[in-house]
Amino acid sequence: MSKAEDILDKLRRSFNAPSTKDEKIKVVLICFALSTTFWFFNALNKNDYVTRINYPVAIEYDQTQYIATEPLPTRIPIEVSGGGWDLMTRSFGFKMKPVQIRIDRPTESGYLLTAGLRSEIMPELEPLSVNYFLSDTLRYKIERKVTREVFVQYDTAAVSLNENYIRSSDMVLSPSTITLTGPQSALEEIGDTLWLRKAIDDVSADFEDDIDLPQLPEWVEASTNSVQVSFLVVRMLSMDSELAVETRGFPQGYGPSPQKVRVRFKVPETAFDATDSLPIMVQARYREMSADSTIRLRIQVLNKAYRQVSAEPQTVKVTRNE
Repeated sequence: MSKAEDILDKLRRSFNAPSTKDEKIKVVLICFALSTTFWFFNALNKNDYVTRINYPVAIEYDQTQYIATEPLPTRIPIEVSGGGWDLMTRSFGFKMKPVQIRIDRPTESGYLLTAGLRSEIMPELEPLSVNYFLSDTLRYKIERKVTREVFVQYDTAAVSLNENYIRSSDMVLSPSTITLTGPQSALEEIGDTLWLRKAIDDVSADFEDDIDLPQLPEWVEASTNSVQVSFLVVRMLSMDSELAVETRGFPQGYGPSPQKVRVRFKVPETAFDATDSLPIMVQARYREMSADSTIRLRIQVLNKAYRQVSAEPQTVKVTRNE
């Protein structure tokens, strides 16, 4: 006896005289499965069912001139009625050819009336009957696609140099302009300049590196993903010197005390020349004397390369000359 015949014989004997508890359960389950199957097929033969289906649509537009900034609708919810077999077939998406919707001027309205698609969809759903569209509009968001050239600038606040260094040149970006393509509203938000703000930390040598562009708005594409950024730095020398206090408007016989102060400053090593006279003046103006006979010193720096200039002490006292 073959294996198949053996299985059929055991099944037949189980139906005829189920002897064990397991066999009885098997008989009950098989009967239940058969009855459910008969009920299911019988139910599908009826013609008075009502259900909802999602009919597929495909929106088409000129993608060289426009861009969708939100996912386009792909389904229209419809209530239909008809036979069970036909409804089941459509519910699984079979026998439903997507309706092609061509939009020539997509920026004018932003929606389509589904009633205008009824004549195209009804023949595709036969023999089902279309009761009504559950949504009266298909909304979409499509903008005009534009291309714009923008400048690229680096926010110098994002650059941190070692405390003993300063930037000695402008920041050079290559390329200095890039081309952006995307929705008109997104490019208007960016404006004419794209700012780079990636942190550059603890620089102590001339800098040159490729810096990635910042995260662009969705749907915007750039002609490049990064730009080369370079600039020069110079080391600062910390120095100090003793300078005489210059007086302004003091009456005869009066002068500042002390007459000399210690001046501290920083200067780029490329700008310092020990043979040059110090381009710093410390002044005391008599008309700025306070009630306690003290004057806050004024510091005048004649060379912009000199930084962080300070005097110690910061005030002098007006005294009569001996």
